[in-house]
Amino acid sequence: MKIKPSMVIADLGEYLMLFNISLSEGARRTLMEVEEFAYRCDNPANYKLFFSKVIRNSKVIQSIIKSKGTNANLVSLILEKDYYDCIDELSTYEKHNDLYSQVSGRINCEKTAIIDKALEYCVNHNRTSLESEDIFLGAMYDYEKNLEQDGGEWTDKELNKSYTTLSHVYGIYSSNLWIKFDDIREALISNKKGDKNIKIA
Repeated sequence: MKIKPSMVIADLGEYLMLFNISLSEGARRTLMEVEEFAYRCDNPANYKLFFSKVIRNSKVIQSIIKSKGTNANLVSLILEKDYYDCIDELSTYEKHNDLYSQVSGRINCEKTAIIDKALEYCVNHNRTSLESEDIFLGAMYDYEKNLEQDGGEWTDKELNKSYTTLSHVYGIYSSNLWIKFDDIREALISNKKGDKNIKIA
């Protein structure tokens, strides 16, 4: 049977129910868009799609990006175009697209590592519904962890900084993506705590 986005998201729902967690409507829409984009490109999903689709669906993150003087839709477009430009013709959606419930190789799989960390953020904030912002936090955490393990030098010297930005996900310096993960994380955590200074656009 051919793997389709609806099957992947249904599998995720069953996996989350093992931990008594459900997907919020926004998170379900976000992850369905991740899978559908990857399906149409016939390539596995990666960080670029997770970041771009959360940005497209989260008013909280859109507001944070806007506060940094950047157009959130432009950020999403840049990451999605780069995903498309870097399609690996040897990898296909059906053969190389992992299920969220897979047992083996979870830590080394981007999508399962992201969702498992997102689960931790969800539970840590005493919620039973996983949100798009949890996915973004999980993606940032896992991306930074992999960067640290890689320890390599960037060809674009602008990226050899002690902090991580959305430009690092893109792979080259872009003023539109020069938004620090630390700033996004701090704003998201403040928003979860009910900080009235975080305004939702």
